[in-house]
Amino acid sequence: MLIKQVYNNNVVLVLDAYSKKEYILTGKGIGFQKKKGMLVDVDMVEKKFISDDAGVKKRLMSLVEEIEEKVFEVTAEVIKIIEDYLQEDLFQYIYISLTDHIGFAIKRAKNGMLIRNTFLHEIKRVYKKEYEAGQLAVDYINKSFDINLTDDEAAFIATHIINAYYQGNSSKCDEDMKVLKILKDVLNIIRYYYKIDYRENDLDYDRLVTHIRFFAKRLLSGELSSDDNGDLLDVVKIKYDRAYGCVQKIKVYIKTNYDYDISKDEELYLMIHIDRVTKKLQ
Repeated sequence: MLIKQVYNNNVVLVLDAYSKKEYILTGKGIGFQKKKGMLVDVDMVEKKFISDDAGVKKRLMSLVEEIEEKVFEVTAEVIKIIEDYLQEDLFQYIYISLTDHIGFAIKRAKNGMLIRNTFLHEIKRVYKKEYEAGQLAVDYINKSFDINLTDDEAAFIATHIINAYYQGNSSKCDEDMKVLKILKDVLNIIRYYYKIDYRENDLDYDRLVTHIRFFAKRLLSGELSSDDNGDLLDVVKIKYDRAYGCVQKIKVYIKTNYDYDISKDEELYLMIHIDRVTKKLQ
């Protein structure tokens, strides 16, 4: 492939002699000491974009103009670190979104502007491996730029990884973010009702999180659960009266915000999980 334009040391525009198509290639040092008309070193190619995708080309060119060159190198290395850790090949367009995100995060860090990730604890729990990959990425970025990005940033990077899993399917990623919001809100209702702090390494807490997560997925898909345990609920709610009161708070929240009626089965399961978690903390 012949180079048509060198944007920076890490981004070049090339022409494929066989397909006659133009591509944007990225890779650490791929454009170093290269000029128009020279052959590209294919072994250095990390990501490949079709040049006639106007939206992608425009965004990438904007990044080249706005972000320092080192960010492109660091992002390429970060993606390698993430892919090696997860043993997954991520959707190629993560290079663009992550370069943009990292560039902005670095600017914020240098200006002392810290942004909290409201889903930090939920992401750590539900997407543990992706969050750990985000931590590795943050460690590398911090060392590369001598800054101090926090765990919040690791969670932000985890969301980019999650989106990349869906190969650009933003609706699927949006659904996962909605699940995380429901999870966060329900956990907060329980926390404030009982005035407790969770032990996040506790097995019962894991079970509660898993149950709420799948409950949220069913809620969003409109899948209704059965009411087979109505009689049992009438008995159990007497024994676990406080957990039952908490579930009623959750029930009102779900109905108000999602127009979804929690079934008696769901009430029963939530009560059991809530009681397991909270009785150890009181």
